[in-house]
Formats: sequence, C-alpha cells, structure tokens
Amino acid sequence: MSVEDVVAAVEEDIVFGVLPAQARLVEERMMERFDEKRHVIREVFSRLEDLGLVVRLPNKGAVVNELTPEQVRNIYDIRELLETEAARRTLLPVDPTCIGELNRIQTLHEEATISENFRAVFRLNIEFHRTQYAACSNPYLVQTIEDYARKAHLIRATKYGDAVHMRAVVKQHWAMIKAMKGSDHDRLVELIRQHLPASPDEYIRIYAIRYGTTKRVRLPAGS
Repeated sequence: MSVEDVVAAVEEDIVFGVLPAQARLVEERMMERFDEKRHVIREVFSRLEDLGLVVRLPNKGAVVNELTPEQVRNIYDIRELLETEAARRTLLPVDPTCIGELNRIQTLHEEATISENFRAVFRLNIEFHRTQYAACSNPYLVQTIEDYARKAHLIRATKYGDAVHMRAVVKQHWAMIKAMKGSDHDRLVELIRQHLPASPDEYIRIYAIRYGTTKRVRLPAGS
C-alpha cells in the first residue's frame, strides 16, 4: 500500500468511530495491520497530523484529534468562503464530459445511500465534490477546498446514521448537477451554501452533552 492508501484507511476509521476522539495510534499495531515498515507508519502519522486529524502529545504519541465547537465553526466559515468562490469561478454551463462524470458518481452515491453502504457513500461523496470543484479550473483553490474538507472528517460520522439527512444530501447533489448544466451562478452558489451549514450542528450538540459546555476543552500541553 502507498502512504496515501494507509492515510485514507485510517481516515475512514476516524470518520466512522473505529478510532474515536483521543484514541491512541500505536505504531506497532499499525505496522502489523498494514504490513508496513515503521518509517512508513510515521510518515502516515505525519500526514494525518498535517490534515488536523491527529495530534502528538508528550508521553502519549499520536492520538485522534477532537475539534472544539469553535474550531468546527471556523473550519466551516473557511469552507463556505472557498466553496462558494469556486462556484462563482466555475464557467457555466459546465462541460458535458464533467457533467457525465458527476452523473456517474452521483448515481453510485445514491445507490450506496439506499443500501446504507456508508463507507462507499463517504468515498463517493469525496469523489463527487472533487470532480465538482475541479470545474472551477483553479487547481490551488481545489486543493485548498479538499484540505479543509478533510479537516471536517472529524465531524461527519454523526450524520451518516440519519436517513433523512442522507436523502437530503442526495437531492442536493442532483440539484448541484442541474445548476451546473445551466447558467445561473447565484443558484449554484446558494446550493453550495445550503449544503454546508447542517453538517457541524450534531457534532456541536454531542460535544456539549459530553462536556456540559460548548466552550473550548483543552487537550494536554503539546496538542
């Protein structure tokens, strides 16, 4: 496996709670699981840390990060700025080849949602939005959007078990494709904006239940 393949596998475990917040990542266990050398696993940990999914703590090593409500809100503020700007910069109507690819991905995404294959839903959602934002033709903007979307992986799993939410996501994706076939940038921008706000709400609610507050709960020094 490549470093990125291992990173993606660990990301999925974090998203779906196999590795919950503050869980310790043990080098030896990761080496055994992925049949990789220590230097590869350390590179994986470094990549996960760069993505904000893991933090290094003294005498504890790498642990799964836990975002505070403040951090969640800040991430989504930046995501809204980036993603709506990408929509504004997308030349409409979008090339039919891109539309065809979006249709293919979203058909698979909808099928995975109906069958409750949530790991496939997760992967196809990433593929859908990567293709969508690539239409803005600014690779640096697209990469920055992807980086911030990955930071939000610590938030997303709370909504995968919500059937109403998942059906709404499917409808929103199809609406985005329809807008990209037209010429109304304001419509596309508004659809992108509507697609974001609900995502962190459940995370913040659960955080408040766990800690009895939405104020910042500090990890030990070095986090």
